[in-house]
Amino acid sequence: MQQKFVTIFPLKTIEIKSAWQGVSECEKCSIRSSALFAELNEEDFSKIHSPIDDLSFDANADIYSQGDHAGSLFTLRNGYIKILHVNSDGSERIVRVVLPGNLFGMEALLGDAYEHSAIALTNVHLCRIPKNIITSLGEESPRLHRQIVKKWGEALLQSESWFSEINTGRIEARLARFFLKLAKKSGHFAIAPLFKREDMGLMMDVKFETISRALASMADQGLISNITRLSVQVPDLERLKQFSKQGT
Repeated sequence: MQQKFVTIFPLKTIEIKSAWQGVSECEKCSIRSSALFAELNEEDFSKIHSPIDDLSFDANADIYSQGDHAGSLFTLRNGYIKILHVNSDGSERIVRVVLPGNLFGMEALLGDAYEHSAIALTNVHLCRIPKNIITSLGEESPRLHRQIVKKWGEALLQSESWFSEINTGRIEARLARFFLKLAKKSGHFAIAPLFKREDMGLMMDVKFETISRALASMADQGLISNITRLSVQVPDLERLKQFSKQGT
């Protein structure tokens, strides 16, 4: 469940249980090169007069819900977030997984309500950017305007590739592509995150039991190992890459 926050001024933060909020110093951000404000200079930052909040959420917390008032955009700094859409018949589908450095909630620039829900898959750290900052600064800074267009394009491409790569072919091949998207090298092997089986089923449009069986099958083939609730080990990324091309 989302924690309650208190706005803090001036540049200062305090902890409130597992969540905290304060004014973010964007020019010092560790992911600035991949985030929305990558091209902004000191003059641009001087024009930002509203707080850009650093927020932390526990896994499974709601960042915002479908239909909520869309007053902000977000940049993810750490963790993973699912973008969930509820159809008119009540069925659900995960349409995107937000990765660190990604922008989300961009529909705030087009309307007054969020078109999807954003829910933390893991513990997350993100920045909440009031859309009035984007609209006012975007009018004055061509650099920010270019970055918004770039990030929007990246999000569209990510959603398209998400559907095409993990929703076609045998489930084992789809899981292989999923792991290849998220795996990070760790010595002689790689580690990829695992989410709740129900979430992974919504991502790939299969039952969660199918996900469990596919993971067991891939482990039997030596494609993955050390399966835990939160992660999986990939002994050989190149072998997994070749396997992912089967049945495409």
